[in-house]
Amino acid sequence: MFVLTKLEATLYALTHRGNPGDCGFYAKACARGQQVLELGSGYGRLMADLLVGAERSGPNPRYWGLEQDPQLLTLARRALHALSPAQRKQVRLVQGNMCNFELERQFDRIILPYNGLYCLLNHRDILRCLRCVKRHLAPGGEFVFDVWAADRFHRDANSEEYHDDPGAILSIATGANTWNVFEKSRLRSRLQRLDVTYAYVSPQHGRCVTIPIAQRYARSSELIDLLSQAGLFVRAKYGSFTKRQFHAESAHLIVRAGLASP
Repeated sequence: MFVLTKLEATLYALTHRGNPGDCGFYAKACARGQQVLELGSGYGRLMADLLVGAERSGPNPRYWGLEQDPQLLTLARRALHALSPAQRKQVRLVQGNMCNFELERQFDRIILPYNGLYCLLNHRDILRCLRCVKRHLAPGGEFVFDVWAADRFHRDANSEEYHDDPGAILSIATGANTWNVFEKSRLRSRLQRLDVTYAYVSPQHGRCVTIPIAQRYARSSELIDLLSQAGLFVRAKYGSFTKRQFHAESAHLIVRAGLASP
């Protein structure tokens, strides 16, 4: 596991802000009063949106965030201070591995946003994660996740390909320090691996920080098969956060899954 330093976690949080429309989509999927578990909750990006109406949702924590990286978890705990006192009482943040967790409760909604499933680098770990989801999903509950759609990408990809963008993809600031962000990637389609490295260069200090993000993507049929093996079934799949029908050219795959019948 690649563990972020304090600076790396801050840079990661400033760079990875989600996909347009995903906050609203997950807020609607996690209606008021429901018990929600977010896997790979990171720096708390969705936390405030998922707590709408939390003041009236009862005495037990409404939102649980599970995150493995300690520095991202620290940022999420810092984000708690921006919430109201009533909302803060509805949050429980836990350090843990999404492949092997036991929270001794069940949830109405379990979500895994923003390609988090692709951070599991083999089908065995994906299946372990999905089986944990099944154990923690309340009757009638839903597991909701999104990934970038890999079907067309895998079909058209070369067996091994490198891409190094010579220009900065964006600039971000930490205090008085500015960082130019560069991106390079390596594709190995035979292994279904897409490894991306972000380089953060500070012109003021001549410093460079790199953050590698390894992904093993999966085709939609593979994900549906793994869900079935774990005892989950697909209730709906979308190609966008506006719930457009998923098709072969879709950029995203959003899945709503429930417990399979015994």
